[in-house]
Amino acid sequence: PDIPIIIGGIEASLRRFAHYDYWSDSVRRSILVDSKADLLVYGMGENQIKEIAAQLAAGIPVGEIRSVAGTCYRAASCEHLRDYVEIPGFEAVSADKKAFAEAFRRQYVEQDPIRGKTVVQRHGAQYLVQNPPARPLTTAEMDEIYELSYQRTYHPVYEKAGGVPAIREVKFSLVSHRGCFGGCSFCAIAAHQGRIIQPRSAESILREAVLLTALPDFKGYIHDVG
Repeated sequence: PDIPIIIGGIEASLRRFAHYDYWSDSVRRSILVDSKADLLVYGMGENQIKEIAAQLAAGIPVGEIRSVAGTCYRAASCEHLRDYVEIPGFEAVSADKKAFAEAFRRQYVEQDPIRGKTVVQRHGAQYLVQNPPARPLTTAEMDEIYELSYQRTYHPVYEKAGGVPAIREVKFSLVSHRGCFGGCSFCAIAAHQGRIIQPRSAESILREAVLLTALPDFKGYIHDVG
């Protein structure tokens, strides 16, 4: 109980508000509420991780870390907030499809790191509070992130299960940018990475392309840049 629990990744990002769950065919509460974690990081998370780590290192209790852009936390009230948007709560969206659609519309409108407001959603006696999104990354920051010394494969723990088949779709592909302004209804990119395009440099992409050709199982071509 004395260890800060911070959740993130695509599942946490897309389940940060009350959401429809395909497996149970029902609307479920925010994963932050159900998991009882201290903080939820949404989006890609690099800047959030650094800022949270710096505040923890400075001795700030995890329950008082409430100002980091791109994070969500639980609160007993909204009295400490000034400028925020409240969306229909869990009880409303789980009972009414129109309330669910309205909640999503308001979330989408505020998914903006420049003009987006704090968004709150009531879950019973507590509130899920979403700070505005983290700022977009610069090209230099994107280059630095994508040129880290990744292993470029799944964790060895999956070997006994036959590996992870999805690695075949991404191992010899290149990420050229983040974000998508399209906002298609069937896609989660805008909800996770935002609508602002954040590009890598051509030089960084070429350096990674050369690195891929040196991998022992390189198959002769890079099948995707996107």
